[in-house]
Amino acid sequence: MQKVWNMTQLKSGVILLALLLAGMAMIPMVSAADEQNATAQINSTWKYAVPEHHFSPDYFKAGKPATPLPESEMINLILSEKTLDSFNQDNQAGIITIPISYLNLNTQFTESKNWQNRFVENGIGPNESVVLVRMPKSMYDRFLATSKEGIVSFPASYFSRYYKNLADLDANIHPDGDAVSVTPSADPVLAEKTNVSVSVKKIQVVSNPLVSQIATPLRTPQGPGTLHGKWIFFNRMYTDTYDYCIGQITPDSWSVSGNNDQYYAPQEREYYLNNQRQDAIEIVVNYDHWSIWPNTTINLFPTIYDNHSNDSVPLETWESSGPGIIGLDPATFPKAFGYHVQIVNGKYYITFEFMNNLTFTSSYVYNDQDNPSTTFTEFSGSSEFQQITSPITDTFSASTTPVIDQWVHDATLNSWRKPADVWQYETASTDDIFTNIYWFIGGDNSDEIGTSSYLSSAWT
Repeated sequence: MQKVWNMTQLKSGVILLALLLAGMAMIPMVSAADEQNATAQINSTWKYAVPEHHFSPDYFKAGKPATPLPESEMINLILSEKTLDSFNQDNQAGIITIPISYLNLNTQFTESKNWQNRFVENGIGPNESVVLVRMPKSMYDRFLATSKEGIVSFPASYFSRYYKNLADLDANIHPDGDAVSVTPSADPVLAEKTNVSVSVKKIQVVSNPLVSQIATPLRTPQGPGTLHGKWIFFNRMYTDTYDYCIGQITPDSWSVSGNNDQYYAPQEREYYLNNQRQDAIEIVVNYDHWSIWPNTTINLFPTIYDNHSNDSVPLETWESSGPGIIGLDPATFPKAFGYHVQIVNGKYYITFEFMNNLTFTSSYVYNDQDNPSTTFTEFSGSSEFQQITSPITDTFSASTTPVIDQWVHDATLNSWRKPADVWQYETASTDDIFTNIYWFIGGDNSDEIGTSSYLSSAWT
């Protein structure tokens, strides 16, 4: 089962001493895998300014709850664990690897008569342990189309579950209308096999705005139409091509008292593509007290900024707007959503995943054929506050924590890598009112990178 981070775990992180903080800000995080990387290390000679990206309230109107993809658009492959082990799996790395030659559904598998789009490996005995591999069919097709060296590989925790046998698997399949959800085996040993963060081993690192390398005014004054925010940036340590990022974002809390003011507060994971941020893809949780004022709403959605533009591309102009603007219910918080962000042949795919039950939304697809990017080069976490009216007299607070990157696909090396092997801390913006953000290293092996975004009317 994929680990879902929560606020209690975040607060249990160990706060580093100032000396360690300074050291981590200056020293790239590297692993033994980096020694095998033949590409040259980037030598950053200049720093970027805070992006001036913005979207209008028309962009995030009319949010509605997301529904899982119907089973007709999913694919389920069931293999014996013995077969999977014969492919020399590295269970410690958390990656499943399957030769493409074995994925011939006509010769190696039999389609189930009882379950839609379920393909069972031939010859599995009733007492054999099995592995369910499950994802949207369109995503499976992309894995096949982008495969290299005759293999398909993917993180186990986001696409698979282990079971004692076929009967154990069947007991954990739950039809829900046109969709199906999947629960882990009750066997804790098998459940752990697709849990990359069984125990919480996390160091919380508080970035210091006083050493910021971005020249922004300290504490932007309140005023109508002003943007307040804080960003933390990470850049790639090597010039490899990175074409797929996987993580999770957790809207955690939202409260408002008073209906005098208008504002909205995006808390984001922002990915920048190619040199000098040619394009940007953002995963946004937006706390909104404007578009349906005096009521409030919370939404989850992606935005794209194409060819250095500061204006978001209208979602309705994308090749596919996926599930559209996803409306969230704060009564369900904290609630984690997985996110998949992929670059394939000039198209950008964003897919949300409902954590721990192997269900997905339809994909958002943006077709950038005029000047497409090929690699992720940088990412940031942000906490932003767009003030519409002034002065602010409402009392409010919001948090999105954590937003944690857990996997990056290295197209140059044809391998999945952990974020701490790919990204290094770059800089942070200076202090501002209403907003705050922290970053931390997480995961069992201290190899995941996360941010925690906060908003409070008390910070003025």
